[in-house]
Amino acid sequence: MKRNILSVSSIIICFLILLSSCKSSDFIKPVDTLLSPPLYHEEYESLVNAFREKVSKNAVFCSPRSGEYTSAITIEDLDGDNENEALIFYKDEIESSVAKLHYFNIVDGEWVSRSDLNGYGNEVEKVMISDMDGDGNSELIVIWRVSGVLSSNIMSVYRTSHNLDRYKELSNETCSVCELADIDGDSKEELFYINQTTSSGVIQRVARAVRLSGNSVVIMGEVKVDPNISSYVSVKTEKSSGESPLRFYIDALKGETQMITELIYWDAAKSQLCAPFLDLNTMSNIETLRDNSLLSTDINNNGTIDIPVQGRLMCDDGVNRIYLTRWVDYSSDEPVTVADTVVNFADNYMINLSDDEAETAGIVNYSSQNCWVVCRLDKDGSQTELYSVLNVTADRWADDEFKAYFSVLESDGSVICAYITDKGADSGITQEYLKSRITKIP
Repeated sequence: MKRNILSVSSIIICFLILLSSCKSSDFIKPVDTLLSPPLYHEEYESLVNAFREKVSKNAVFCSPRSGEYTSAITIEDLDGDNENEALIFYKDEIESSVAKLHYFNIVDGEWVSRSDLNGYGNEVEKVMISDMDGDGNSELIVIWRVSGVLSSNIMSVYRTSHNLDRYKELSNETCSVCELADIDGDSKEELFYINQTTSSGVIQRVARAVRLSGNSVVIMGEVKVDPNISSYVSVKTEKSSGESPLRFYIDALKGETQMITELIYWDAAKSQLCAPFLDLNTMSNIETLRDNSLLSTDINNNGTIDIPVQGRLMCDDGVNRIYLTRWVDYSSDEPVTVADTVVNFADNYMINLSDDEAETAGIVNYSSQNCWVVCRLDKDGSQTELYSVLNVTADRWADDEFKAYFSVLESDGSVICAYITDKGADSGITQEYLKSRITKIP
């Protein structure tokens, strides 16, 4: 059973109550100051005491910033012997620049200090635990973070020695993204990460899949990805099947206003990692280039991640430009558009368009009035106004200032309302239709 010790602050409170005669300088000092759910203090008091006696009396705990394990102290059966082991992340002093990992196991009911390992940063970004080679002993993957460095972290892989009494480092590598997953469908987890290198002033980014083989970390495959990335925002995966490989959808910022999604997967037939969106001539992913507010998501709730791709509306005034956003399913050989939308980022809603509307629709944007007027481009080149969508405060809406409008969405003290023109009504547009088509941005 896995137990995480979630708050160092709670340890201090318990020590103050139980050991009030001790000096405050004897306690382990916390990095984090927020109280968390109660700790298993009485059960693990002996571990804390062992750490203080054998490692450091003035240590500062370091809690991982993300991932499944978010405690400075983690208790888990790491070697399958039905006895818990302990991982403790700490610094020697508050001013210390190096975060460390200490490993304890239990011998004859007592906590025994086994390994003390220096990290490669002053913070712990993420911790992952997995039996990567299926031998019954868990490997540790620690992502070390250097404060102020946003472009990459350091990924270290640790495994137990043959006598199972200590952890040793197998490899370390810079990485921007790092995930554990069964990439090739062999029921064992592998590591997927993106690495950045610079050669002769040229930045390159490579996605890699690696597995554990004996005492080595072996590269299964690698593929180049867009190097022109400011930062990575999110990583999503889908469950794989016999017909469908595990796919990684990685949303990334390009500059301050644009975003892309990298799609990366393992091709079992070719035994290689694939990234289909990179144009090798320009070394850029432009296929999924869009506004930076749009993340990939399962837009139609069918279990497959869809990628938003932006293009010009047919009816475009060329000034207050509104883009058509197509949500595309890339899970099969040919991409399939599952939804056509126009997205109002300022007012946090989007309009879902039918196939016909996507070919003829245009938007007139009255931004000073928080109003969109949806038009249709007719065959003679004229525009016909169909309906308008307006964002007003809840107070103004309550004053009946907009009696001709009807409410579509309400949230955060505002009301998204709509008005249908006579020509819109003649075209078959109804209140029920718009209420089903105007939704919040996912």
